[in-house]
Parts: sequence; structure tokens; C-alpha cells
Amino acid sequence: MALGDDVNPMMPGTKLFCIYGFCDIRNFTDATEVLQEGVMLFVNEIGGIVHEIIDSYSGAANKNIGDAFLLVWKLEEQDMVRDKKTGDVQAKKCQRVAQLADMSLLSFIILIAALKKSRKRIKYNIHKGLNERMPGYQVKLGLGLHMGYSIEGALGSYYKIDATYLSPHVNMAARLEGATKAFGVPLLVH
Repeated sequence: MALGDDVNPMMPGTKLFCIYGFCDIRNFTDATEVLQEGVMLFVNEIGGIVHEIIDSYSGAANKNIGDAFLLVWKLEEQDMVRDKKTGDVQAKKCQRVAQLADMSLLSFIILIAALKKSRKRIKYNIHKGLNERMPGYQVKLGLGLHMGYSIEGALGSYYKIDATYLSPHVNMAARLEGATKAFGVPLLVH
């Protein structure tokens, strides 16, 4: 795009096998109402922590969706098995896949711990307005982690294009994150 080449969004995607993570900032609606213009800084500071840790553990931030982040750990082609008839793709049972799965889970555990000790987070935990609205306020995340296939590609039109991942497995990671609220836990893995 920097070279001025046209990007064609009307292309088929690529079927991949990945680990998908969803990360959601808790009590975001209330925080937005209290912080007003400061909400962008709030999200970006948390996003910086999330992105740095995920990157350190071989993952990549794909999307920021308001209070949520889609995170992806892509398997390499050599770690996937494709069925020649159906095109289905699965992960091989090998050391590299196991290590990537371990790194994705470890990154989420480290993220929970890093957020608890972050100086950026502390200023929000003692923020007068946040504590008046939500006594004992703490910056918290909900996290969901799931492995499966997706279609990676460009989504949009000639006016706006996003690189993304689409599949029931991506949706499962989002549903797992959502279910953390019902179970009262910060992380669910399937």
C-alpha cells in the first residue's frame, strides 16, 4: 500500500490453523463514562501491555475492537496437515505446536500478573471518579483462548480494509472470554 499499489479486497482468504485469544477490559462502559476523553489513553495503555506480552510470546495483535483485542498465534505451514479432498486443516502433534500452545497460555497468565503490578494500571485503580462509580475499582481483563482453523484474509471494501480471521473457532475464543464473567474467573481455555 505504501508503494501506491491498489489493494484488491475481493480475494479469497487462506485457511489456517491458529490459536485465537480474546482479551476484554472489564467494566468498560462505566470506565468510558467516567474517563470521557481519557478513555483512549486508558485503552491504549492497557493495549500496550497486552500487545507487548503477546508479541514476546510469539503471538500477534490482530484487532482492537473498543474494549477487546483479538490475538493470534499462527501455526507454520509445516505444522499443519491438510486433507487433500476436503481442504480441512489440522495441527500436527509435534513439539512446535505444543510449544506455541504453551506460549499462548503462558502469555495470558503473565498478562494477568503484569496488569496487577503495572504502574499504568495503578493510577486507574486509585482514580477518584472510577472509585466513586465502582468502589474498589481494579483494572481487570477477561481472557478466552481456543485453537482451530480460520480463514485469514482481507475484509471490507475499496474504502476500508481490515486483515482478519473468520471461523467458528475465532468465535469460540470470544465466547470463552464472555463466559469468564459468568464463572467469575479471568481466563477460560478450550
